[in-house]
Amino acid sequence: MANFKYKAINQEGKYITGKISAENPSELMSLLKSSSLELVSYREEKNRALNFLGGLKSGELVTIFIHLEQLDKAGVSIIDSIHDLKETTDSIKLKNLMQEIYESIKNGNLFSESLAKRPDIFKPTYIGLIAMGEKTGNLSASFANIVDDIKWNIEIRRKTRKAIVGPLFGVILMFLVLGVMTAVVVPKVTGFLSAQSIDLPFLTVALINFSNFIQEYWLTLISTPLIIWLTIKILERFPTIHVKIDYIKLKTPIFGAIITKIESAKFCQFFSMTFKSGLGVLECLDASSIALKNRAIRSGISYVRQQVSDGQSLSGSISATKFFPNLVVRMFKVGEESGNMESALKNIKYFYDKEINDSIERLVGLIQPTITVVMGGMIAWIAVAVFGPIYSTFSNLQ
Repeated sequence: MANFKYKAINQEGKYITGKISAENPSELMSLLKSSSLELVSYREEKNRALNFLGGLKSGELVTIFIHLEQLDKAGVSIIDSIHDLKETTDSIKLKNLMQEIYESIKNGNLFSESLAKRPDIFKPTYIGLIAMGEKTGNLSASFANIVDDIKWNIEIRRKTRKAIVGPLFGVILMFLVLGVMTAVVVPKVTGFLSAQSIDLPFLTVALINFSNFIQEYWLTLISTPLIIWLTIKILERFPTIHVKIDYIKLKTPIFGAIITKIESAKFCQFFSMTFKSGLGVLECLDASSIALKNRAIRSGISYVRQQVSDGQSLSGSISATKFFPNLVVRMFKVGEESGNMESALKNIKYFYDKEINDSIERLVGLIQPTITVVMGGMIAWIAVAVFGPIYSTFSNLQ
């Protein structure tokens, strides 16, 4: 399937531009005609990534699956639901996407197969849930699970941004203020003191040396974090090294614990969804592994899958990875023994939702006072180092 950039005219005579995928120009023309558009010109985009639609926002995905869930409960067929969504949406990207899926279903493909053609938008786990819903005849449950997961991920991202953006802005602001003071303000004041030919106290000498160091190596100090970040990103292109880097992330103080909780909650969330949909344990492990970002934990899930396929218990195999907290292991064991895995894992999700929120609140609460203390200490150092000798000089003059 090729990607086309087109220019068309609608029924009101207005020109419309957009991007859409089609097998060939004839299908492109057919797709546009079904949307009451007359093709004017087109250009095939070659060697481009699949995300030519620019991707869909999480809110748009929620809209899609809520719409499909409600219509499926009302007994509307999936192809009619897709057509209805295509006709009612105001988003050109969403309209083009629904048109692709609509044409794919009309050509005899299943809904899950049609979604699988757009892996840049739909996660393999979502496609697997929908495929299971097609087999069981309960698509609405699959849609509801997907909506819950998207909303949960939106909330996790919101909490993560809260933990990173605010403190990061404070840290950057702190370094900017200190940089201006030590590189601009302090040299002018200490230059006056140095010209007085007096013995300067230790704090003043240390401040002068620190200011000189900042002025001489400021470019290195600014570029070093960027170089480290770029180096990590390059090394992450190698799977083996990426696993080791992600393992180190799990061991970092404070942040490692938060990452572990988020990944544990995500793992339990996906395992519960797929298990409830009727997939086997091995398939649930595969689907849950795809949902995780941390490569070290994903490698641990691969180990768990191998152990389970060899006849070992699920909870014992999870415990052996040493990646998951005891609560996760305990709940998996309870689920195995009681036969109510879904309920046990749901309890983990509720618990970690609160734990993640509390951990982020504690992190923000720790960083903000630290920034205040550091800035206050630096200002106090500058004040004592500068005004102390000045006061001493004026005293001698008297």
